[in-house]
Amino acid sequence: MITLIALFRLIPMKANYETKKKGKTMKPLTHFKKTKILRNIFLSLGAIFALVTAAHAQNLYVSANVPGGSHVIFEYTPTGTQSTYATGLDNPRGLAFDSIGNLFATTAHEADNIEIGKVLKFNLRNHVSTVGSAAKFFFEGLAIDIAGNTYVLANDDTSPTGASTIFKFTPSGERIVFGSLPSQGWGLAFDSGGNLYAAQGPVSFGGDPTIYKFAPNGTRTIFAGPDKFATGEYPVGLAFDSSGNLFVSIETFSDPGADSIVYFTPTGMKSIFATGLTFPRGLAFDSSGKLFVAEANAIPDGDILWFPPGGGPPTVFASGFGRPEFLTFGPPR
Repeated sequence: MITLIALFRLIPMKANYETKKKGKTMKPLTHFKKTKILRNIFLSLGAIFALVTAAHAQNLYVSANVPGGSHVIFEYTPTGTQSTYATGLDNPRGLAFDSIGNLFATTAHEADNIEIGKVLKFNLRNHVSTVGSAAKFFFEGLAIDIAGNTYVLANDDTSPTGASTIFKFTPSGERIVFGSLPSQGWGLAFDSGGNLYAAQGPVSFGGDPTIYKFAPNGTRTIFAGPDKFATGEYPVGLAFDSSGNLFVSIETFSDPGADSIVYFTPTGMKSIFATGLTFPRGLAFDSSGKLFVAEANAIPDGDILWFPPGGGPPTVFASGFGRPEFLTFGPPR
């Protein structure tokens, strides 16, 4: 529990207040300075309240297509009430909140036959702006570090192997190449140590199914190589639970019910969490430890399922729409 202490007592309000330091008399605080200090204090309190809200009021956000070809971000209350948060988007994919409650989303559209990937930011007043972009890239997964930098898995349209670049966008909008994957990439997720994990391997480009781990300095290693996946299995969505286990949605791009969710311990040991799924994609944990997954079936068979902590039969949380992609939890908008 966060306790807020009265802060007015920190600032003396008598106009003739003086303090001596090293033999010198400090000038009294003017009304303007007092007001400025109070403003900064309340701005800090606002940030604290935003964090508290994010921790306790968890709505689910889903990037998806709906009948008619529209591309949207849905918002769901904990009881499953649906509303449309954003419309008119171009292929929305990755979603993530920063520490103060701004929502970020990747999109991709064509202009003069050139793919342009973008990162959009929806601020606390729901104003949308473009954080950054890259031509000839299709943006997929998205993750945000504790410093507020946004990481995007961008598939290169000009690469014969579908090679991917991980772009890092700073809060000021600077675009930096953080890392790369040999083939097509999908989901991104950070662990508690600040290491970034990236899923590679859909069958369209013949890439080897692999989960790569990037240290904070960008050094790439293999966390789970092709030997961890059966023939035809490809990792797509990634999410960490509170114990540091990495959950992975597995697609086979084959028959309905042939897909699954697995998880890896921090040391890389693999276990099966759920089977019988169809096109499981984005993953996200709520504050109680329930795992939510988007099944990216075509309209109207797309749905969102949730699994209890520790596993068990899934419950349908939402259904009746098409191609839900990625998920994230955050404060109500």
